[in-house]
Amino acid sequence: MKPSDRERFNADFLNGSFVVLPYEWVSQVPQLGLTPQEFLVLTQILAAHQIKHQDFVSPQELGGLCGMTPQAAGEVVGGLVARGFLHIGERLDGVGTHSNYYDLKPLWERLRGRDPKSTGVEWRKDVITLFEEEFGRPLSGLECEQVRQWLERDGHPEWLIAEALREAVLANKYSFKYIDRILYDWHRNRIRTKQELEVYREGYRERTKGREETAATAHSRPKKHEKNSSATGKDERYDAFYQLFPDA
Repeated sequence: MKPSDRERFNADFLNGSFVVLPYEWVSQVPQLGLTPQEFLVLTQILAAHQIKHQDFVSPQELGGLCGMTPQAAGEVVGGLVARGFLHIGERLDGVGTHSNYYDLKPLWERLRGRDPKSTGVEWRKDVITLFEEEFGRPLSGLECEQVRQWLERDGHPEWLIAEALREAVLANKYSFKYIDRILYDWHRNRIRTKQELEVYREGYRERTKGREETAATAHSRPKKHEKNSSATGKDERYDAFYQLFPDA
């Protein structure tokens, strides 16, 4: 029996790769409180795992897949982590190389009705535990001393250090020096409350966007010494001739 025209028309799609989404998840998106952007990001993370066997997708890649800027994609990921829908882990291979991976177990736990905010489980953790979970290893003595200095010598509250760690994770910078620079920058800008931090982040995003637009404009603007040959009617190959005989 010959296939119908409709089957032949759809053959290229039907023979391609498919992403499997649990219907229970798709049907409960509003009840879970997921925004369309969050649902799209989670779907792309799941697709990368199923189709490409890719455990981690950078904010740059996610932005391209979701039609967002890398900053916006990173913020969505950070919100999913903060709200208990996603976890970012780190693993260490046999040669000592660190790599990140996305863990969707928090999402599946929510689908099972185990909301971390309503089960009575204490999800707030001390800052050392947070570092060890994100770094995927116990902290060394020097690293613990650095955290102690942030708390006692510099007077940074634990929530601010946790936010600096979050910034580093989203930037894929697992470095105490990088986190220290973040804390120094926030201290220099007198960030004392979560509200002030959000205002500073918003301002930083605006400044970054402005610099990118300025750079793009400057790159596209023709240089002053370049002449438009079509406007002058002169062939650029004979620049030396025109310099000697300007009235030619």
